[in-house]
Amino acid sequence: MIDTHCHLNDVMFNNDIEQVVANFLSAGVNTAICVSYDLDSSIKAADIADNYDCMYYAVGVHPDNLKDYNKEKLEEIIKVAKTKEPNKLVAIGEIGLDYFHNKENKEQQKEVFVSQIELANTYCLPIVIHCRDAYGDTLEILKQHAPFKHGAVMHCYGGSLEYANELLKLGIKMSFTGTATFKNAKNVQEVVKNLPIGSFFFETDCPYLTPEPNRGKINEPKYVVDVARFVAMLRNVNYQELEQATDLTAKQFFKI
Repeated sequence: MIDTHCHLNDVMFNNDIEQVVANFLSAGVNTAICVSYDLDSSIKAADIADNYDCMYYAVGVHPDNLKDYNKEKLEEIIKVAKTKEPNKLVAIGEIGLDYFHNKENKEQQKEVFVSQIELANTYCLPIVIHCRDAYGDTLEILKQHAPFKHGAVMHCYGGSLEYANELLKLGIKMSFTGTATFKNAKNVQEVVKNLPIGSFFFETDCPYLTPEPNRGKINEPKYVVDVARFVAMLRNVNYQELEQATDLTAKQFFKI
């Protein structure tokens, strides 16, 4: 099983990374991708991946951290990653638009999003997209830059089935978190129930969005299993078959 999006670079895990890794390996999760949200977390994600064979990482600046964005510094982090063997940098992310926390800097958000898409294209990496309350502008930018030869995924998907179909037309995949298990997440459940195999995979986005039945606890990569089991039940399919199919999709997408 693969957790395609976790934040072990979050301060919440500063003293617990070794135990958290042991926990998810014991739970049958053999791979996790540590995704970044600013320059410091990008460097930290690289260090974590260097220390654990089971870890890979993505670098990038989240739209909430625009003040931290420096294209030259981010590019230098990417170049350093490219010199390592093995090179465990698998994506640029998470990047995108977020109008929930800040509606005053929309144009700057768009500029930084596009800048990081261009970096991903330059270095032949897929992008991990964050979108919150910005579906229209996000789709417009994605249409302008499609096709994504190296891949794109909308992480923690929470949009409609109609919007998901628009993403599929662009060849963009979706990943699902513990929100799919929440009782009030009927729209997410409708989407994940109807998407074709090969178009989605699973993540935790930990330490946030802990799935049922462990909601209320700090989220960890080990809980990605709960997300997959719930979706298998929702789709009325064999869990192991769904796990194998979504893991294959993730491995091909991230080239791991």
